[in-house]
Amino acid sequence: MSTGLDTPLEGGTRGAATLADGSKTHEFRKSLGVWHVVGLAMADVSPTMAVLLLTGGVVSISGTFTIGACLILSAVVVLIALCLGELAARNPSAGGMYSIVKDVLPAPIAWITLLNYLFQGVFIPAALVLGIAVFLKDLVPGLSVSSELVAFIALMAAGLIALTRVEVGAWTTAIMVVVEVAVLGIITVAAVLNWNQDIVAVTMAPVHVVDGHLVPVTFAIAITALAPAFNIINGYDATLGFAEEMHDGRRQIAKAVVITAILASFLITVPFTAAVVAAPDLLAFLTSPAPVVYSVEQALGPSAKAIVDVGVIIALFNGALSLIMYFARGVFATGRDRLWPAAVNDKLGSLNKHGVPGWGVVVLVVPAIPLLFVSQLDWLIIFAGTMIAAVYFCIGLAALWSRIKDKDGVRPFRMPLWPLPALAVTLFTAFALAQQESQFLIGELVLAIAGLGLFVLSRMWSQTKA
Repeated sequence: MSTGLDTPLEGGTRGAATLADGSKTHEFRKSLGVWHVVGLAMADVSPTMAVLLLTGGVVSISGTFTIGACLILSAVVVLIALCLGELAARNPSAGGMYSIVKDVLPAPIAWITLLNYLFQGVFIPAALVLGIAVFLKDLVPGLSVSSELVAFIALMAAGLIALTRVEVGAWTTAIMVVVEVAVLGIITVAAVLNWNQDIVAVTMAPVHVVDGHLVPVTFAIAITALAPAFNIINGYDATLGFAEEMHDGRRQIAKAVVITAILASFLITVPFTAAVVAAPDLLAFLTSPAPVVYSVEQALGPSAKAIVDVGVIIALFNGALSLIMYFARGVFATGRDRLWPAAVNDKLGSLNKHGVPGWGVVVLVVPAIPLLFVSQLDWLIIFAGTMIAAVYFCIGLAALWSRIKDKDGVRPFRMPLWPLPALAVTLFTAFALAQQESQFLIGELVLAIAGLGLFVLSRMWSQTKA
């Protein structure tokens, strides 16, 4: 059975690459509009998953200051989107954030960025499909199938959809995003109808739990929540991975990434805030393993459980599918850019018969399979926040250096008030990284060393090709 993965590409311009035998060129089809790409990216953002699951980790650290963390991150997210929009519009690439950094900053930094970028595409989808198994068993208590099998089936389904025409994935994710938004709407309306807390008090005078009691959140506690909060509002950068498949992508990519960032911030911050003010008992809310689910159950009664389970299952699958589609294009870009030995480049830098990077999908899905049988994925999910912050730090640097390096270059989109957005992103992400626990900083150091090692090896590969 043919997998359609045997169309090797030689290096060429972005969006158009020459086949190894020089016989013809193959390029991404320009089949996506702004809202297709926004839909794909919103699936990556997965607001339902963010509200119902990802907020729990930050709540355990900083209590009701999670509202403040989301508000702060919302502002930072828009600034990051402005940086991404300007950089991506200069040279749209399926390589996303890796390609942005590669075009502007020195090669060693680009390799470090690449590892931080692509590792997310393996670990996070694995964790998401494992989450599907948990909520499916909660929805159907008598289900006897193992969690690993459920996760494997979900991962394979996402991978197969990602191998088809991009429009199939776009419409699939768009439909599921609509369902997600409907679930969030139900949660928000139910919360508003069951208003129990003073919104000003829980936001401006936040509390958290210490030894079973509510105490005010200190500044020191608040700043520790900023880095983990990057996991809550994230994924809007997925727009960049589809830039080469957009109609007039050079002009429209900035619009798509900014729209996605604003939607993500709104659709996560508002429902979460509503869930906090709906909590009849703040202590019970903050000590619950799933705080938002607690509020929804209190507001909607027994039927809430099924609504939440269905919503989260859809969100988790949607997120896994969109992530695989997005990061597969990043893998493709590394092959097209000839980063690896020639034989590897010919495989990775290829498009299948549907015009999508099939080998890129395989490279992400195959190593994710053994992770389904690893019980401790929490560390990897938390570490993803460190990797995300590290990549955005490099984006801030690139946004600063790009204009210094090329003052008169053509820029279809120019961020307003430069250099303030780029400076703010660089300083904030550096600060967030500095607040991470030592174990995650050590993990990031290992990635940085590995990136530098690959850079050295890549010089050897280049000499061999020459």
